Amino acid sequence: MLKGIMHLSDDILLLLKSPEEALKRTRDMGLENQGLYLYVFLSALLGFSLGGALSSVTGGWLIMPVIFALAVLVVSFLKLLLWSVISYIVALAVFGGKGTFTGTLKMMGFSAAPFIIGIFAFMTLTLLQTVFTSTLLMVIMYIWVIMIAAAAVDAEHEIGYGRAFLSVFGLPATVMVLLIMLVGVF
Repeated sequence: MLKGIMHLSDDILLLLKSPEEALKRTRDMGLENQGLYLYVFLSALLGFSLGGALSSVTGGWLIMPVIFALAVLVVSFLKLLLWSVISYIVALAVFGGKGTFTGTLKMMGFSAAPFIIGIFAFMTLTLLQTVFTSTLLMVIMYIWVIMIAAAAVDAEHEIGYGRAFLSVFGLPATVMVLLIMLVGVF
Protein backbone atom coordinates (compact mmCIF):
# COMPACT_ATOMS: atom_id res chain seq x y z
CA MET A 1 0.00 0.00 0.00
CA LEU A 2 2.69 2.48 1.02
CA LYS A 3 4.75 1.55 -2.03
CA GLY A 4 1.74 2.29 -4.27
CA ILE A 5 1.32 5.71 -2.67
CA MET A 6 4.99 6.45 -3.20
CA HIS A 7 4.71 5.49 -6.88
CA LEU A 8 1.65 7.74 -7.23
CA SER A 9 3.49 10.70 -5.72
CA ASP A 10 6.50 10.06 -7.97
CA ASP A 11 4.23 9.91 -11.02
CA ILE A 12 2.45 13.14 -10.06
CA LEU A 13 5.77 14.90 -9.53
CA LEU A 14 7.01 13.71 -12.93
CA LEU A 15 3.74 14.91 -14.47
CA LEU A 16 4.17 18.34 -12.90
CA LYS A 17 7.86 18.52 -13.80
CA SER A 18 7.73 17.19 -17.36
CA PRO A 19 4.19 16.62 -18.64
CA GLU A 20 5.23 15.61 -22.15
CA GLU A 21 7.58 12.89 -20.90
CA ALA A 22 5.16 11.60 -18.27
CA LEU A 23 2.19 11.44 -20.65
CA LYS A 24 4.12 9.74 -23.44
CA ARG A 25 5.40 7.18 -20.93
CA THR A 26 1.88 6.67 -19.60
CA ARG A 27 0.54 6.14 -23.10
CA ASP A 28 3.35 3.73 -23.99
CA MET A 29 2.60 1.69 -20.86
CA GLY A 30 -1.15 1.67 -21.61
CA LEU A 31 -2.10 3.39 -18.37
CA GLU A 32 -4.37 6.09 -19.79
CA ASN A 33 -7.23 5.09 -17.44
CA GLN A 34 -5.23 6.43 -14.52
CA GLY A 35 -5.94 9.92 -15.81
CA LEU A 36 -9.62 9.58 -15.00
CA TYR A 37 -8.89 8.03 -11.60
CA LEU A 38 -6.52 10.89 -10.79
CA TYR A 39 -9.08 13.44 -11.93
CA VAL A 40 -11.84 11.98 -9.78
CA PHE A 41 -9.63 11.69 -6.70
CA LEU A 42 -8.05 15.15 -6.91
CA SER A 43 -11.33 16.87 -7.85
CA ALA A 44 -13.02 15.42 -4.78
CA LEU A 45 -10.03 16.35 -2.62
CA LEU A 46 -10.02 19.90 -4.02
CA GLY A 47 -13.75 20.21 -3.32
CA PHE A 48 -13.23 18.87 0.20
CA SER A 49 -10.53 21.51 0.75
CA LEU A 50 -12.79 24.25 -0.60
CA GLY A 51 -15.60 23.11 1.68
CA GLY A 52 -13.23 23.04 4.62
CA ALA A 53 -12.01 26.56 3.88
CA LEU A 54 -15.56 27.86 3.58
CA SER A 55 -16.78 26.10 6.72
CA SER A 56 -13.89 27.52 8.75
CA VAL A 57 -14.54 31.04 7.45
CA THR A 58 -18.33 30.91 7.85
CA GLY A 59 -18.45 28.66 10.87
CA GLY A 60 -20.53 26.26 8.85
CA TRP A 61 -21.33 22.65 9.42
CA LEU A 62 -18.92 19.77 9.37
CA ILE A 63 -20.84 18.24 6.46
CA MET A 64 -19.95 21.20 4.22
CA PRO A 65 -16.63 19.71 2.99
CA VAL A 66 -18.36 16.49 1.94
CA ILE A 67 -21.07 18.40 0.07
CA PHE A 68 -18.47 20.52 -1.69
CA ALA A 69 -16.40 17.43 -2.53
CA LEU A 70 -19.38 15.89 -4.31
CA ALA A 71 -20.39 19.15 -6.00
CA VAL A 72 -16.89 19.93 -7.26
CA LEU A 73 -16.50 16.34 -8.43
CA VAL A 74 -19.67 16.48 -10.52
CA VAL A 75 -19.09 19.97 -11.92
CA SER A 76 -15.42 19.38 -12.69
CA PHE A 77 -16.14 16.07 -14.42
CA LEU A 78 -18.76 17.75 -16.60
CA LYS A 79 -16.21 20.46 -17.38
CA LEU A 80 -13.63 17.81 -18.28
CA LEU A 81 -16.14 16.08 -20.53
CA LEU A 82 -17.05 19.29 -22.37
CA TRP A 83 -13.42 20.40 -22.59
CA SER A 84 -12.42 17.00 -24.00
CA VAL A 85 -15.18 17.13 -26.62
CA ILE A 86 -14.13 20.60 -27.78
CA SER A 87 -10.42 19.76 -27.77
CA TYR A 88 -11.05 16.48 -29.61
CA ILE A 89 -13.13 18.16 -32.32
CA VAL A 90 -10.60 20.96 -32.81
CA ALA A 91 -7.61 18.59 -32.80
CA LEU A 92 -9.30 16.22 -35.25
CA ALA A 93 -11.10 18.62 -37.60
CA VAL A 94 -8.74 21.59 -37.65
CA PHE A 95 -5.32 19.99 -37.11
CA GLY A 96 -5.83 16.42 -38.38
CA GLY A 97 -5.19 14.66 -35.09
CA LYS A 98 -4.94 10.88 -34.90
CA GLY A 99 -6.43 10.19 -31.48
CA THR A 100 -9.80 9.03 -30.22
CA PHE A 101 -12.31 10.80 -28.00
CA THR A 102 -11.96 8.29 -25.17
CA GLY A 103 -8.19 8.62 -25.37
CA THR A 104 -8.49 12.39 -25.25
CA LEU A 105 -10.78 12.21 -22.22
CA LYS A 106 -8.50 9.80 -20.37
CA MET A 107 -5.33 11.73 -21.15
CA MET A 108 -6.88 15.08 -20.24
CA GLY A 109 -7.75 13.59 -16.87
CA PHE A 110 -4.09 14.01 -15.99
CA SER A 111 -4.63 17.77 -16.08
CA ALA A 112 -5.89 17.40 -12.49
CA ALA A 113 -2.35 17.01 -11.16
CA PRO A 114 -2.02 20.76 -10.44
CA PHE A 115 -5.12 20.56 -8.24
CA ILE A 116 -2.60 19.80 -5.51
CA ILE A 117 -1.56 23.46 -5.73
CA GLY A 118 -5.22 24.47 -5.32
CA ILE A 119 -5.45 22.29 -2.24
CA PHE A 120 -2.44 24.13 -0.78
CA ALA A 121 -4.09 27.43 -1.74
CA PHE A 122 -7.18 26.54 0.29
CA MET A 123 -4.99 25.34 3.16
CA THR A 124 -3.10 28.66 3.28
CA LEU A 125 -6.39 30.52 3.09
CA THR A 126 -7.82 28.49 5.97
CA LEU A 127 -4.77 28.42 8.22
CA LEU A 128 -3.08 31.75 7.50
CA GLN A 129 -5.88 33.84 5.95
CA THR A 130 -3.59 34.81 3.07
CA VAL A 131 -5.96 35.88 0.31
CA PHE A 132 -3.29 37.19 -2.07
CA THR A 133 -1.11 34.09 -1.80
CA SER A 134 -4.08 31.78 -2.22
CA THR A 135 -5.30 33.69 -5.27
CA LEU A 136 -1.83 33.59 -6.80
CA LEU A 137 -1.58 29.84 -6.19
CA MET A 138 -4.98 29.32 -7.87
CA VAL A 139 -3.86 31.30 -10.94
CA ILE A 140 -0.69 29.21 -11.14
CA MET A 141 -2.80 26.06 -10.81
CA TYR A 142 -5.08 27.03 -13.69
CA ILE A 143 -2.15 27.93 -15.97
CA TRP A 144 -0.52 24.59 -15.16
CA VAL A 145 -3.78 22.73 -15.85
CA ILE A 146 -3.89 24.25 -19.34
CA MET A 147 -0.26 23.33 -20.01
CA ILE A 148 -0.76 19.71 -18.93
CA ALA A 149 -3.99 19.47 -20.94
CA ALA A 150 -2.12 20.70 -24.02
CA ALA A 151 0.57 18.08 -23.42
CA ALA A 152 -2.17 15.45 -23.06
CA VAL A 153 -3.80 16.40 -26.37
CA ASP A 154 -0.37 16.35 -28.02
CA ALA A 155 0.36 12.89 -26.60
CA GLU A 156 -3.00 11.57 -27.82
CA HIS A 157 -3.26 13.23 -31.23
CA GLU A 158 0.43 13.75 -32.11
CA ILE A 159 -0.16 17.23 -33.51
CA GLY A 160 2.62 19.12 -31.73
CA TYR A 161 2.47 21.18 -28.57
CA GLY A 162 1.54 24.48 -30.24
CA ARG A 163 -1.41 23.01 -32.11
CA ALA A 164 -2.45 21.10 -29.00
CA PHE A 165 -2.40 24.35 -27.03
CA LEU A 166 -4.64 25.93 -29.65
CA SER A 167 -6.96 22.90 -29.44
CA VAL A 168 -7.15 23.11 -25.66
CA PHE A 169 -7.21 26.83 -25.07
CA GLY A 170 -6.79 29.13 -28.08
CA LEU A 171 -9.69 28.19 -30.32
CA PRO A 172 -12.16 27.32 -27.52
CA ALA A 173 -11.39 30.68 -25.85
CA THR A 174 -11.95 32.48 -29.15
CA VAL A 175 -15.29 30.72 -29.60
CA MET A 176 -16.32 31.64 -26.04
CA VAL A 177 -15.40 35.30 -26.59
CA LEU A 178 -17.39 35.36 -29.84
CA LEU A 179 -20.39 33.75 -28.11
CA ILE A 180 -20.24 36.28 -25.28
CA MET A 181 -20.05 39.11 -27.80
CA LEU A 182 -22.99 37.65 -29.71
CA VAL A 183 -25.08 37.32 -26.55
CA GLY A 184 -24.15 40.89 -25.62
CA VAL A 185 -25.48 42.15 -28.96
CA PHE A 186 -28.86 40.50 -28.45
